[in-house]
Amino acid sequence: MESRASTMSTYSVEESQAAALVPSKRLALFALVGLTAVFIVSVLLKPSTGEYFTVCGFKNLTGLPCPGCGLTHSFCALAKGSVGEAFEFNLLGPFLYAVLVLVWVRSACVLFNREKAVRVFDRIAERLNIVRAFAYAFVVYGTARIVYLLAFQSSAYQESPLSRLIARFIH
Repeated sequence: MESRASTMSTYSVEESQAAALVPSKRLALFALVGLTAVFIVSVLLKPSTGEYFTVCGFKNLTGLPCPGCGLTHSFCALAKGSVGEAFEFNLLGPFLYAVLVLVWVRSACVLFNREKAVRVFDRIAERLNIVRAFAYAFVVYGTARIVYLLAFQSSAYQESPLSRLIARFIH
């Protein structure tokens, strides 16, 4: 009886591990639809330039761009074929856009049961450790951009709510 129970628990563990390795079609559909919307908006949207309203809390508070500031402009420029302009808006934008295109293709492969292609995408992503690489890249890029702006264009920071608050405490 004990051996049968242990065998049953072994099967359930093996089955749950196998189920964890099978890509979720629901998640793939969500990614495919969401990224399709992002790509369509990137083609249709023409974001304003110069001074414009931003939803970035970091930029609204400090007057400085966060590592993600400029991604929408970058995606829109890239979707219209302006690669140089895309890099000007956000240096990491074109790389992130390319990765999102690959995620879109992988999602389509999951939905169309192209298991071999999905495994190839997964091995590449695992080998390159893409999520960690982007996390590090955004930290380094964001820090470098802020240091550059503070060193060479500090006027934006001086007019921010955070700088006025700090000035109030100092004076």
